[in-house]
Amino acid sequence: MDGYRALREKDLRTAHTTFRSIMDSSTDRQDVDDATIGLSITYRELGEMEEAIEIAKKAVTSHPDKRTALFDLGNLYEEIGQHALAIQNYDLCITTDPNNAEVYINRGVAWYNLNKMDQARNDLKNGLDIDPRSSRALANLGIISLDEKKYEKAIDLFDRSLEEDPDNIHSLCGKGIALFNLDRYDDSIICFDAALSINPDFYIASYHKGHILKKLDLLDEAEETMLEAIGSREGYALAWFDLGEIYRSKKEDKKALQAYDRAIQVHGALFEEALFQKGSLLMTGGDLRGAVESFKKICKSNPYIPMVWVEMGKALSQMKNGKEKAVSAFNNALFLKPSDPDASYHLSNLHLRERQPKKAIAVLKKALSFGMDPRVGTLLAKTYLGMKRYREAISAADDVVANDPNHPEAWLVMGRGYNSLGYKEEYKQCLRKYLHLVPNDRKVTEELRSSS
Repeated sequence: MDGYRALREKDLRTAHTTFRSIMDSSTDRQDVDDATIGLSITYRELGEMEEAIEIAKKAVTSHPDKRTALFDLGNLYEEIGQHALAIQNYDLCITTDPNNAEVYINRGVAWYNLNKMDQARNDLKNGLDIDPRSSRALANLGIISLDEKKYEKAIDLFDRSLEEDPDNIHSLCGKGIALFNLDRYDDSIICFDAALSINPDFYIASYHKGHILKKLDLLDEAEETMLEAIGSREGYALAWFDLGEIYRSKKEDKKALQAYDRAIQVHGALFEEALFQKGSLLMTGGDLRGAVESFKKICKSNPYIPMVWVEMGKALSQMKNGKEKAVSAFNNALFLKPSDPDASYHLSNLHLRERQPKKAIAVLKKALSFGMDPRVGTLLAKTYLGMKRYREAISAADDVVANDPNHPEAWLVMGRGYNSLGYKEEYKQCLRKYLHLVPNDRKVTEELRSSS
């Protein structure tokens, strides 16, 4: 009892000494077995999970009532992400004690973490059958509905959970997320604030609250809340990423890059979105080499994202001696997504810069075969105009305005094509339509005046 009292009071040194002494010297088998479980829990609290598991295995072997030891061992495996091993121990525990609601609930959580939703739901319902007032079972069923985008159902389950335990911060947070997805932002923030009033260090609630504030463009409040999330959980990569997005919106690019770097550092795996946003920000700031390095890291690990190849191509195309690699990057994007208008547009521009209009036209025509994109269509019209193929320029521009009458550049190209063919009235009509959309263009205003 002294050992467990010390454990409850977080006096881990005393707990460890007490349990170890009993295990080494006591002749009472029951005391030794109970101390073994206590020592395992102590190691868990110390963060020494491998040692905790080894001690728990001894408890399973020696303890006459294996249910508690099996349950604890399953919990340890679940905590370190060994979900299948956790389930094995929960299975054995249920075999010896089929009426323990907590074991079913924990096994349901393990199934959920393996993305086995049917098994998870069944176990949570079994736990609820045994304990109909289990706030935990209701909360986890709510989380499954949340993942399935059944937000109204999720809110109902979270509300039932909160009726049983008003201080269930996971239900409050889950309800807040469901309300956010229903665009009920004020109600959502109330839920997160309620969770934080119970546990100010509940970083997930701080993160989601900050995310909503960012969406509402309350950037200072969002920054403060996201920093609170990081203060409670310094290694929370999503919070660092959102903080980078907030700083970027505030035009504080240096801070944004530092936040993205921290997100990448603590993520534990390749954080593609953070690397992508970092690369985009570096490219905007003129650090083309740094941008390419960020995009390369993504492509080495996952070469199947067309947008990354496009952005890398844009950066390479601006670098000295980078044009050949840029063409390769754009072609990679088009191999993955032949209909990508952005890749086609930038690859065509690169061909035009290299005085290869025929190659540009081939790329643009292929892109338009997948559907009209005004930028692509207008670039094709401009290319024809530059080659003095005026009728084709007019036709290409006409296709653009038929799809998007408010695309000013297409009207301008069309007008100049008509002018080159001597159709003055059509020329002036096109310029007027352009100026209706871009009234402050003095150069074209003078062009129209000179044509009269």
